[in-house]
Amino acid sequence: MQRQPRLGRSEVVARLRALAARHGGAVSPRLLVTHEGAAARSPRIHFPSFAMACRAAGVEVARPPPRRGLRRSPRAVWTKDRVVGELRRLGARGGPTGWAELMQRGRGALVRAAAAHAGGLQQARVAAGVEPPRRRPPVRRWDRAAIVAAIQAQVRAGKPLASSKAPQRLVAAARWHFGSWEAALAAAGVEPDAVRLQRAPVTRDEVIARIRGVARGGTAVRASTLKPVVKLDTVRKLFGSIEAAVRVAGIEPVLTHGNLKWTPARVIDELKARAARGELRLSRRLQRAAQLYFGGAHAARAAAGLASPARTRRKRRRTGAGPWTRRRLQSALRAPAVDLADPDLVAACIRHFGSVTAARAALARGRSRRRWTRATVIAELQARSQRGLKGVGRLLRAPAVRLFGSTAAALGAAVRAAPRVRLSHVR
Repeated sequence: MQRQPRLGRSEVVARLRALAARHGGAVSPRLLVTHEGAAARSPRIHFPSFAMACRAAGVEVARPPPRRGLRRSPRAVWTKDRVVGELRRLGARGGPTGWAELMQRGRGALVRAAAAHAGGLQQARVAAGVEPPRRRPPVRRWDRAAIVAAIQAQVRAGKPLASSKAPQRLVAAARWHFGSWEAALAAAGVEPDAVRLQRAPVTRDEVIARIRGVARGGTAVRASTLKPVVKLDTVRKLFGSIEAAVRVAGIEPVLTHGNLKWTPARVIDELKARAARGELRLSRRLQRAAQLYFGGAHAARAAAGLASPARTRRKRRRTGAGPWTRRRLQSALRAPAVDLADPDLVAACIRHFGSVTAARAALARGRSRRRWTRATVIAELQARSQRGLKGVGRLLRAPAVRLFGSTAAALGAAVRAAPRVRLSHVR
């Protein structure tokens, strides 16, 4: 795909004036795209909007022609005859004519017109000769006698009467009128304990059988593997602990955790790697492993030949070294003799801000709004070229155009200021 050329500010102004002279003194974005397709994207580079570009060129912005056919029709006036006719048409098509159905389908205007011009929806239906909508069957009203009769009917039909198996509307009504489902069953002459669904308590033999079944499948017997087949609280209640139950079943308990992967050597390696990265705080897993194998983090650091965190922090404050943080980056960028080609500094700026330019812009925003000059723009372009970056970048485009007229002129000025530095043109 061929790249479209990007024009400078003066060239954009000249083309807008020429286009306005050919088309009656006014231009529009569509006219620019139609007749100057190559320059259609250039005004947005140098001006905040198309209107600002036209103002700089001294031409008017053409207004779009008025749209036709979009005028709304005058609001229809409801009358009694129109209400009756609309209801008659709905009834002939089998549509709903009830108040709730009409409101749900967005026909509230018809309902209000019937109330205003026909004395109400019911009288309007009579005038239209439409049958009234069918009423829903009345909701059953529960009372204590009806609840007792329903429970006795469930007994005669042989249906379950447990609270989880009986009809939930009946259970809810019984709890409302009797206070509980058991009280309603007692009022109906049913023994609550006879219909309650209860599991028989698990015995020691059943627990042992389930433990042996888990071991028979080749799975290590521990709490996580026993939990799906038996309640752990039941095992502890019958045997005192999971390990005791496993021993009673004739199986050697597994004392190590299945996900435990830490070793003393791995703890020391992880501590050294964190120290090399400048990280002083340990993760929770590393803290637990250090506590398990060395008795604590201080003893683990001593075994790894590392200094304590407090001593490391004091040394960093004394020497000014340590990992690159946002605060240290801002302090380094404030220095007059900062080396913007330092790979560590560039990597830290990219990690924290996205680029060196973004880091310097963030520093400028923190102190005050930075005012670009021709010298600072040239220095920043030379620094970008030394880092291997092409073009002027997003943050430098506006000051380059404002101070030099175009990005190409800014790059040329940077080349002339440093002939040995080779700058690439805007992509």
